[in-house]
Amino acid sequence: MIGKMMQSIKLYLHRKEKLYGLSFSDLGFIPRNKGLYGMALLHKSASKYTKSGTVVNYERLEFLGDAVLGAIIAELLYKFFPKRDEGELTRLRSKIVSRESLNSIAIQMGFDKEVVAKSDISKNKHIYGDVFEAFTGAIYLDQGYEMTKRFIETYIFPKFVDLQELVSVDKNYKSRLIEWGQKNKVELSINTVETHTGRRSKFISTVLIDEKVLGKGSGSSKKEAEQHSAEVAVRKIQEKGKGRVEI
Repeated sequence: MIGKMMQSIKLYLHRKEKLYGLSFSDLGFIPRNKGLYGMALLHKSASKYTKSGTVVNYERLEFLGDAVLGAIIAELLYKFFPKRDEGELTRLRSKIVSRESLNSIAIQMGFDKEVVAKSDISKNKHIYGDVFEAFTGAIYLDQGYEMTKRFIETYIFPKFVDLQELVSVDKNYKSRLIEWGQKNKVELSINTVETHTGRRSKFISTVLIDEKVLGKGSGSSKKEAEQHSAEVAVRKIQEKGKGRVEI
């Protein structure tokens, strides 16, 4: 208890100090080994070497950070969404730790201005996401798992991850189905027709994959019907893949 109080006091006193653009208040801790964080921003083109010939850059920290980040995100999603099944949690985690997502987070944090490199890295679409993972690995080695999780939960999630938007996207079966079809080069089409019963309109949608009907759905609007038919198709694909198909 006393130790935590002392840490809080130290953090308050040093709150305005910064580490690569991040204040200690943002980090939620005072770095012990600043060299680890410098290594996390060291591109392999600017590698350094120890006296024994060991190569020093961010790659090993990236490997560690990737595993740590995956575990933390899985734990937080498990806590935030107690009613969601394994498949849904897996998709949400995949979206959060995707290279596109991590690149965006790293750039918003200003890491693109802090990376040390001796080659042109501007065209590398994955570099900043790699650096973010390396930075996570550095926090883990410097502060431990619990502090790393705290940083992700109290700083990264509220500031850069919109969970409600992710959930909304996850429920968009039509988008998921189209994305899956493009990724797997599958011939996919969704045909929707409007029918009338008296004054009421009804829409009927059919999902065709390789010209075979895989899902049908109906609704009072075209969007609703297409979502229903896409959901049927997605579930059939998952059932056929026996849990091995991510869609």
